[in-house]
Amino acid sequence: MNLLILVLVSFGASWLTFFCGFGLGTMLTPVFYMLFGDLEIAIFATTIVHFLNNVFKFLLMKKSINWQVAIPFGLAAIPAAFLGAWLLTHFDDFQILSYQLFGKTWHVMAMNLVFGIILSGFALVELIPSWSLAFSKQKLWVGGFISGFFGGLSGHQGALRTAFLVKYKLEKNVFIATGIVVALVVDIVRSTVYFSDLEKSMNIQWSLIIISLSAALIGAITGRYFLQKIKLETLNIIVSIAMLVFGVSLALGFLNK
Repeated sequence: MNLLILVLVSFGASWLTFFCGFGLGTMLTPVFYMLFGDLEIAIFATTIVHFLNNVFKFLLMKKSINWQVAIPFGLAAIPAAFLGAWLLTHFDDFQILSYQLFGKTWHVMAMNLVFGIILSGFALVELIPSWSLAFSKQKLWVGGFISGFFGGLSGHQGALRTAFLVKYKLEKNVFIATGIVVALVVDIVRSTVYFSDLEKSMNIQWSLIIISLSAALIGAITGRYFLQKIKLETLNIIVSIAMLVFGVSLALGFLNK
């Protein structure tokens, strides 16, 4: 059953990223967390699939990239992604509190709380129109830095990247392709930092990575095919609700092993 969930989420989330600009990291992280029982390893594993899937999508969409937007945005994201990834690998997790609910003791861990708050915040930004993020076109480097930092820290750069890039009113193919190349830059930076921790890297089950990546690549191919035929509103809502449910559950300690 767990393998089936991994395949379905990898395929579906990769498919979704062609339409809402984010989703693979958001939806795949909790599945790997369920499989590995360690949030940091789950983020590492998600990074591998996210990176290789972005390489593949880059090859599919490279002709549509707006380099005038992608270069300054990506350059600002590089140091920020390094900082976020470094903080993740040097963060010693600790328990903040314990409480009783439904006849069980729940433990709130610091990293899970931070990660859950980040996810929930991104979800609420998408679900509540009055909270919608829209930034000045002159602040492109700010968008790159902020989305790069959260990309390195939690792997969830897509929502903020979308909030900044949407200001440019790019044609759909150009918007998606430009987001892909920026995401790829962040993935390269954070991967080099994450995998300097060899102990964590050795704990990853690479067979699960291959299964997830294969499903994600198929999702990318079909997503590219349906790109011009799909409406975005319902898909964005589904992704955002999934982010909110997981974020709240993680922050409250419901998903701790």
